[in-house]
Amino acid sequence: MRLALLAGLLLTATSAVAAILMLPSDTDHARATPPEVLAAFADPPGAGPLDGTRFDTRMGPQGKPAEIDDFVQFDSGLFMSQECEDRCNYPPSAYYARQTPAGHDFVVEAFCPTKETDMVWRGRIAGDEISGTVTWTVRRFYWTHTQVLSFSGTRSDRRAAQLGGP
Repeated sequence: MRLALLAGLLLTATSAVAAILMLPSDTDHARATPPEVLAAFADPPGAGPLDGTRFDTRMGPQGKPAEIDDFVQFDSGLFMSQECEDRCNYPPSAYYARQTPAGHDFVVEAFCPTKETDMVWRGRIAGDEISGTVTWTVRRFYWTHTQVLSFSGTRSDRRAAQLGGP
């Protein structure tokens, strides 16, 4: 009886360990999941007040000269920074905007699908000008690093690319 109970417990424990080892991590899952599958679980594409706009920008550590050329754009309720997409595969992310007497204020929280990092964009669009800050946070099990960047730019002559939808 004891031997059968011990064998049953060992089999159960082995199966649980095997199941855990076979399940992909969040990082593996993000890289391996096709966009079509992820789209099925996403909020429906929206329309935001900034859709169709694109800005040529420069970005750098806050308080220092901006050294990174970038462009940001809004479409289908989504925001994208080309530089951040190129460097860390940040996907287009939902933006929240409100109209103010000065123009539009917006906030975006973007998560990198392959690393423990996120970026929170806070900006203002006034006429053809855009400016704001980006708080970039990198998390590891033994430390967290946060850096604040500033960005500014002007409305681009180029059209915003389609970020969401079919």
